Amino acid sequence: MLLRSLVMCCYLMGAYWASYHFPSMKMVFYPTLGAFSFLFMHRVDQIKDIGRITMGAIIAVTLGSSMYAISHGAISFFITAILTIFLIQWFKWNAAPILSVSFIPYFAHSVSFWALPAAVFVSLLGLVGSIWLIGKLEQLNWVARLTLALSPLRTKLEPLKKEM
Repeated sequence: MLLRSLVMCCYLMGAYWASYHFPSMKMVFYPTLGAFSFLFMHRVDQIKDIGRITMGAIIAVTLGSSMYAISHGAISFFITAILTIFLIQWFKWNAAPILSVSFIPYFAHSVSFWALPAAVFVSLLGLVGSIWLIGKLEQLNWVARLTLALSPLRTKLEPLKKEM
């Protein structure tokens, strides 16, 4: 799990850095990306499920952008929420960050309709690439040996965690 955490945090740091330093990439980083990272790092072996969740997020942000383009008001926000929840349940996406990503247009106020769906697509594509990298790294023998070597340390730290 340490390797997964390191790769995910490096990806998030890179996305944040790019969005901060390059105005054209401003929306590549958004706080919900952290939730997707945490969700995906626990599903490294379930790439099909990750793909479905990624598609759901792109659909949800496109829905949110569409509703925001129609109206900026509370009714539009409500319709976005109810439709996104319906889609999550209908397609069994089982990922709460999908609902959050559908709300981004209401807070980011993008000038272009396609800017946010494109940014979400690019950022999640990078995240899926990071998941792929984790899967490949975990197959290496030296990584498996390192994980086994660190497991006694984790066992020793368990009692400390229970005391907290």
